[in-house]
Amino acid sequence: MASFERFDDMCDSKLKPKILRNILSDYIPNEKQPLVNFASLSKVVSTISTHKLLSESPSTSTDQKKLQTKPSKSAVDEWVERLLALVSSDMPDKCWVGVVLIGVTCQECSSDRFFSLYSVWFNSLLSLIKNPESSRIVRVASCTSISDLLTRLSRFTNTKKDAVSHASKVVLPIIKLLEEDSSEALWESIVHLLSTIVILFPAAFHTSYDKVEAVIASKIFSTKTSYNMLKNFAHFLALLPKAANKGDAGSWSLLIQKMLISINEHLNNFFQGLEEETVGKKAIQRLAPPGKDSPLPLGGQDGALDDASLNSEQLIVSRVSALMFCSSTMLTSSYKSKLNVPVASLLSLVERVLAVNGSLPRAMSPFMTGIQQELVCAELPILHSSALELLRATIKCIRSQLLPYAASVVRLVSSYFRKCSLPELRIELYSITKTLLKSMGVGMAMQLANEVVSNASVDLDPTSLDAVSSKTPSLTNGALLKGCSKKRKHASNSSAEAENSAVEVGVPHNHSSSPVSLKIAALEALETLLTIAGALGLGSWRERADNLLMATATSACEGRCANAETYHYLPNKSSTDLVEFQLAALRAFLASLVSPSPVRPAFLTEGLELFQRGKFHGEMKVAQFCAHALMSLEVVIHPRALPLDGFPSLSSQFPQSNSLASQKHNTPGLNKLKGLASDGDAVFNEWLADVDVPANSEVQRSVDTTLPLPETKRLKLGNNLVGPGNVQQADVPMKVPESLGHVSDRDDMVSEEGYQEVVSETQGEALAATDSLMEEAGIGKKQESALGESDDDSIPSLKADDYLSSDSDIES
Repeated sequence: MASFERFDDMCDSKLKPKILRNILSDYIPNEKQPLVNFASLSKVVSTISTHKLLSESPSTSTDQKKLQTKPSKSAVDEWVERLLALVSSDMPDKCWVGVVLIGVTCQECSSDRFFSLYSVWFNSLLSLIKNPESSRIVRVASCTSISDLLTRLSRFTNTKKDAVSHASKVVLPIIKLLEEDSSEALWESIVHLLSTIVILFPAAFHTSYDKVEAVIASKIFSTKTSYNMLKNFAHFLALLPKAANKGDAGSWSLLIQKMLISINEHLNNFFQGLEEETVGKKAIQRLAPPGKDSPLPLGGQDGALDDASLNSEQLIVSRVSALMFCSSTMLTSSYKSKLNVPVASLLSLVERVLAVNGSLPRAMSPFMTGIQQELVCAELPILHSSALELLRATIKCIRSQLLPYAASVVRLVSSYFRKCSLPELRIELYSITKTLLKSMGVGMAMQLANEVVSNASVDLDPTSLDAVSSKTPSLTNGALLKGCSKKRKHASNSSAEAENSAVEVGVPHNHSSSPVSLKIAALEALETLLTIAGALGLGSWRERADNLLMATATSACEGRCANAETYHYLPNKSSTDLVEFQLAALRAFLASLVSPSPVRPAFLTEGLELFQRGKFHGEMKVAQFCAHALMSLEVVIHPRALPLDGFPSLSSQFPQSNSLASQKHNTPGLNKLKGLASDGDAVFNEWLADVDVPANSEVQRSVDTTLPLPETKRLKLGNNLVGPGNVQQADVPMKVPESLGHVSDRDDMVSEEGYQEVVSETQGEALAATDSLMEEAGIGKKQESALGESDDDSIPSLKADDYLSSDSDIES
C-alpha cells in the first residue's frame, strides 16, 4: 500500500508546490488544451495571493532548507514557463490569460525572480501593445500588467536608470494607440498606465511632454469622449506638470493659465445672452501676464469651440466641468517646487459662474429664446457645483495665505448662501464654510458666524422636527392599519383622505423638506464653528446656535428617530441616514456643551440626560458616541477649579450689619455649615449662633499679614472649607502667629499630635474635633471668618494690583 505524504498544517511550506502544480494542471491550459473557464481565473488569483504560492520562501529550519527550496523553485519555474507560452499563443483568450497572470506574478513572486525576469516580461508585454494584430482585450490587459510591473520595479533602488528607460519606451506607443483606437476600455487602461509612469518615473516624459499634453487635450475637447473619461483625462493632465523637464513650477503655472483661458472662452459662448459681453472680455484680459500676450488656450487653436459644441450646451458644460476638475486637482496635488497660484483669476472665474442664475437681463431678453434659456438652466447646477469645488480647492491650496482675498471670499459665500436653494449646492457651501473656518480660524469665524447659524436654522427647521417627533410615536402598526381602513370607509371626505394618507406614510403635513444629507452638512458646519470660535459668540449668535442644536439633537433621538423600525415608514429614508443624522446632531450638541464659555452650558442637564439614555440605544454607533460624550462632559460637570460665579460680594451681603447671625441665611458658605449641622449637633448650633464676623478691615489685614500668598489663594478659591467631607484636606496652621493677638486674649499652640488626631477621625467625630480646635485656638475662628467673607472677588478693601486680583481668570 502506497504511503501518503503528510503535512503539518495549511501553512506548511511543503504544501505550496503541490497546490501550485494542481492549479497548473486543472486551470491553466497548455498549447494543446483549451481554456476551461474564464470565471475560474479569479479563484486562481485568490489562491495564489492567499497561500503566497510564488514567494519561494523556504522554511526557517536550516535542516530542511535545501530539501524544500528545490521543489518550490521547480514549481515556480514550471509556472513561469507556462505563462510565457500562453503570452506567445495565437489564440486571444489564451494570450489574455497569460498576460493577466504575468501581472499577478509581478506582484507575488520573490525579489530575486522578479529582478532576473522583469526585462523578459516587459518586452513580451510591450510587443503585444505594438502589434497591430493584437486584440483589444489583450492590449487592455497588457497595459494593466505593465503598470503592475513598473510599480514593483520602482521599489528597487539600484535600478532607477533602467526603470526610467523601460518606462520611456512605453509612452509613445500607448500615446499612438490612444490616438488611433476609440475604445474607452482601452483609453482607461492607457490613462492608468500613464498616471503610474508620471508618478513613479516622471523623467520618462521629458522628451514627449508636449506631445502627451496635446493628445490628452484633444481627447478632452473631443465630442466622442464620455463624461467619465473626461474626468480620467483631466486627472492625468493635472499630474502632468510633475514630468516637466525644467521643473513643475513654470509648467504648472502655464498649464493652469491655459485651462482658465479655455474655460472663459467656453463660458463666453455658454453665457451669451445671460451676461453682458464686456464680462467675458475682461475675464480674458485679467488672465494675461503683465506686459505679455496671453498664451493660447489648452490644446492650441484646436482647443477652440467647434461647430458641434456651439450648438450643445451639455457638451460645453461637460468640457468646462472637466477643466475645472483638472484645476482643482492641480491645486490640491503635492508638488516638489513652490507654486504661484493665480488666486485672483480663480476667484474671478468662480464669481462669474455663480453670478449667472438663469435669469435674463432686460437688455438681453430679445437675444435668447425660451428653449435656449431652458437648456442653459438645466445645465447650470452642474456648472455651479464645479465652480464651488474649484473654490474649495483654492482655499485648501493656500489656506491662511487667503487673507488678502478674505473679504472677497466672505462676500461671495454669503451672497450665494442667500440665493442658493438646491440642497446639493448648499451642502457644498457648508463644506466650503468648514474649510474656511479650519484654514483661517477665528477671524473668518467672526465674519461667517451669523451667516452659518441663520442658514443652518432654515435647513434644520426645528419646528418641523418637533412636529414630526410629537406625532410619530403613535405610528405603530395598529395605527397604520386603522388609518388605512378609515380612509376606505370615508373616501368621500377629501380632508380626511388627505390626513389619512399622511398618516399612512408616517409624515405629517408640515414635515421638513430638507434632505438628511443637507441637515448633516449644516450640523457639521455648526460643530466646526463652535469648536473654533464658540467663546466669541456670547450675546450674538451663540445662544441661537445652542438652542438650535439642543432642539435638533432632542428631535433626532426621540419620536420618529427613536428606532429604525419607526423610521422605516418615512419615504426615501433609510436606517443608515437615521444613524448618520443622529450622530451628526449629537456631535454638534456635544460641541455646544464643551465649547469655551465663561458660564456653565445652558442645556447641560438636558445633554446629560440625552447622552445617558443614548448609552442604551439599540444602534451601536450611537451608544458608543453617547458613552464618549459622557466622558467628555466630566470636565464640565466636575471642574478642577471651582467657579467663582454665584458667590455674593461682601458689600452686597453686609451693607449695614457685621453680625453673622443677621446675615447667615444669605451667606452660601454659612448655609453649607448649617446643612452640616442638621444632624442635631447642639454644640455646633450654639457656636453658629454666637460667632461674630470681624470688620472688613480686620479680615483684610489678617489675610494680608498672617497668611502666605498660596494660603490666601486657597482661601479665595474656597478649597479649605472645614467640614466632614474635606477636613483631611484643610490646611491647619501649626502655630498661631503673634499678629492675631487682637482676635483672642491668648496665643495657643496647636500641637502636631492634635492635628494628626483630627485627620484620623471619622466624619462624625471630625466635626466635633474641628469645633474644639476652633474654640481652643483663635485661628480657627479667624480662618472661618476670613473664609466666610472672601468667597467672591469683590472684597472692597483690596487694591486693584493685589495678588488676589490675578485670580479673575479662574472664573468660569
